[in-house]
Amino acid sequence: MKKCVTYLVLLLLAASVLCTPVSAAENSNAYVRSVCAYIHRWGPGDISVEYYVTGTDIMDTIGAHKVTVYRLTGETQDVSKDELVANYWHEYTPGMMTTGSVAYSHSIRLQVEPGEKYYAVVVFYATLDGGGDNMFFSTKPVMA
Repeated sequence: MKKCVTYLVLLLLAASVLCTPVSAAENSNAYVRSVCAYIHRWGPGDISVEYYVTGTDIMDTIGAHKVTVYRLTGETQDVSKDELVANYWHEYTPGMMTTGSVAYSHSIRLQVEPGEKYYAVVVFYATLDGGGDNMFFSTKPVMA
C-alpha cells in the first residue's frame, strides 16, 4: 500500500511538472476539468505514454478513448506527415478508462526505434448522466 501511495504521489508530481492542465472552460467542456499527458523514456527504445484526466464530478466513465503514438519525421509535430507508430483504443486496450471516479491515470508502455523522437496524441473522454465529451492533448516529443 505504501508503495502504491508513493507511486501515485510521484506520478502526480511528474504530471504537475511536465504538463500544463487544460481548463474545461477554455475548451467548452462540461465533463473534463483538466488533462495531462507526457512520454517517459525508460531506456533506449523503451517509452511509455503517461496520462492523467480529471472530471468535473464523479464521472460514469473517465479516461482515454484513444492514444496514438507518432515518430517525428520533421522539425515540428504534424500528424498528417509524421509516421504513425501505434494506435491504442480503449475498447481493445485494458485499463485505458475507468468508471465511478473523478480522476484517472494510466500508462501504456511500448518498444520503439532508439534514437528517434516520438510524441503521442491522447483523446480524453468522460461521461456523466448520459452526456459526454472529449478533449485532445499532444505530448512534447521525446528521444527514445
